[in-house]
Amino acid sequence: MRREIEQQLPIFQRSWVADLYRQYGEWLLAKSVPTGALPKKAGKAVGFFLAIDGDALVRQPLIAADLLRIFDTKALRANLNATDFVCEHYGLSIDKDARNEARDLALIEARLSAADSRPWGPFLREYRVWLTGKQTRTVSQYLGVAEAFCESAQLEGPFSQEQLLGYLAKVPGARATISVWVTFVQKCYDWQVTMPPRTPKAPNLKRGAVKLVDLLARVGSLPEANDQDLADILCLVYQFEPAELRRMIRAVTPDGDIMTRDGLLRVQAEMKGIVLEWSRRQSW
Repeated sequence: MRREIEQQLPIFQRSWVADLYRQYGEWLLAKSVPTGALPKKAGKAVGFFLAIDGDALVRQPLIAADLLRIFDTKALRANLNATDFVCEHYGLSIDKDARNEARDLALIEARLSAADSRPWGPFLREYRVWLTGKQTRTVSQYLGVAEAFCESAQLEGPFSQEQLLGYLAKVPGARATISVWVTFVQKCYDWQVTMPPRTPKAPNLKRGAVKLVDLLARVGSLPEANDQDLADILCLVYQFEPAELRRMIRAVTPDGDIMTRDGLLRVQAEMKGIVLEWSRRQSW
């Protein structure tokens, strides 16, 4: 077995990795029954140590992040003896959380590297920095959605709400995640884009129409209208939840359009007076 290992040592570029492989052989010999299968077992691990030898970032002493960057979970399992030896030799511990973290970091870097040659590559690099402090899993998800949007829009610079709508029509579940990307470009590049309003759930038209007619009849003269009736009309027409009406509306423009947390909501001419009267009574 020692002869088998010595024959492999010249293929290593770094002397310390070659010595690590030699020590692995001694470790294997000490813990195993000395049979004719040992040389083959030691030889199978040479690829594991060559992968370490060929990694441009690895240094002495090895750390858990090195192993998790170089090898995926499948490779670590396939080289269980070599992994156990390296962990024992350097006092390392590789748990499930660490493996997941390494996987997400690798995925993040792969996405950024793939985008470097595209017009949106620099934006994603800046986004990665802006997301510093968030969990790696979250960063990976945010970057993945931002990358997919950029690819969909063939992004080269500021984008429009229409492009967001087009993307969300294909991936409606990405709304919360893409909103973080929108906040980033607003704050870092001063791009004038807002999230589109949520598509309201389909109302019961017959019941809603009857209720609306009743409310409009009760409102009568706007200055004398009841606060609750005005709020009920807004909730009915624009499908706001009554308990969240004030929280969802950030402002009303002088023209009577509604600025919601999700973007600008264009108000029909027939509704502008009611919206403006409701807004006049709020303490913005």
